[in-house]
Amino acid sequence: MNLMVKVYSYLIQIAFLLLSPCLTIAQDRILINSDFPGGNIEVLSIDHDTIRLKTDNSFTDGEWFYWYFSVSNITGQRITFEFEQENVYARYGPGYSLNNNQTWKWYGENRIKDNAFTFSFSDKDSIAYFSIAFPYVEKNLLSFLSTLKNHENLKVDTLCISPEGRAIHKLNIKTENGDPEYKILITARHHACEMMASYVLEGIITSILTDRNCTQLLENAEFMFVPFVDMDGVMNGEQGKNRIPRDHNRDYIDESIHHSTAALRNTVPEWSENKLRIVIDLHCPWIHSGINETIYVVGNSDPVIEKQQIIFSNLLEKNTTGDLKLYHKDFIPFGTSWNTADNYTKGRSFAKWAGTQKGVRLACTIEFPYANVSGIPVTRDGAREFGKAVAYSMVEYLNLSKEE
Repeated sequence: MNLMVKVYSYLIQIAFLLLSPCLTIAQDRILINSDFPGGNIEVLSIDHDTIRLKTDNSFTDGEWFYWYFSVSNITGQRITFEFEQENVYARYGPGYSLNNNQTWKWYGENRIKDNAFTFSFSDKDSIAYFSIAFPYVEKNLLSFLSTLKNHENLKVDTLCISPEGRAIHKLNIKTENGDPEYKILITARHHACEMMASYVLEGIITSILTDRNCTQLLENAEFMFVPFVDMDGVMNGEQGKNRIPRDHNRDYIDESIHHSTAALRNTVPEWSENKLRIVIDLHCPWIHSGINETIYVVGNSDPVIEKQQIIFSNLLEKNTTGDLKLYHKDFIPFGTSWNTADNYTKGRSFAKWAGTQKGVRLACTIEFPYANVSGIPVTRDGAREFGKAVAYSMVEYLNLSKEE
């Protein structure tokens, strides 16, 4: 009798587990996550195989388009991701990475319908990552730097500590001759979301250290790089553009409110020793359409600086031999398009500030698209290849400067 009771009890427990709605939900529930470096998403609803989403625009004045999330419990499922906002996709749809968050691809052109995309996951897929483009956070930088650890000229240092206690990296490349003839400053991620610019920065650094065509730079120039000006924004997955209370790239006036911009304003004049000749700030533009799908240099309000920018823009056109080409015709002179005084009413940009520093001849912003350059999809290697063109152009520009 006791045995029969035990068997009956055991069968009841099995039936309860099989029929339990809680267990069914746990097995089938799609999980969306952005709680990782660079993550950004707000989930509005999950209705069976349809997920409604919006970008997290915290600390942003108005709307912006950056997003990056993971989705799990997806094996063998077909799921639709629908955004509440418009203008959250670049030309080739979302960037995605299956299972390992390392190998990123574009989902493809014409995959967006009614502000949504549908993805069919295989039986081997356990987690997927989706983003506006190909994410780049601190782990990507450290991985890149690990490939350069045998280069004695490269020193990894700290510009300052961020408000949230993170080290804001400063990279220096020392000249092989000890006493540099020139100094060059290059920055990126004044706007946290502009990740594709970071791959361009990798290409510049790699070329300086490893390309024999850049030997002259190593012999005569000392470099300072600041890869993440808005370090906390990058790691927190914030937009960065139009940041409240002030955009990092409008914080070069009066007293800077951000740690990194204040540190740059304090550090650069002393470091430069009046040898600073070139300053480049790497950005990404709006996500699609028109000029935003070209690589271009932004003209300075100072006509003397703008003249040097025109020279450099032409050199960039000459040296962009990869698929992603810059054409000087896309140069935006000051006073045209969006590049007018009205765009700087909230403060002075880094490039404008840099142009006022002693000895500086060339101070410019280069805009590099998120996804599409004149009909060619942006890849990480393509961005790095363009970085090589920037390095080559610096060599030629310094040679031309000697001839003047």
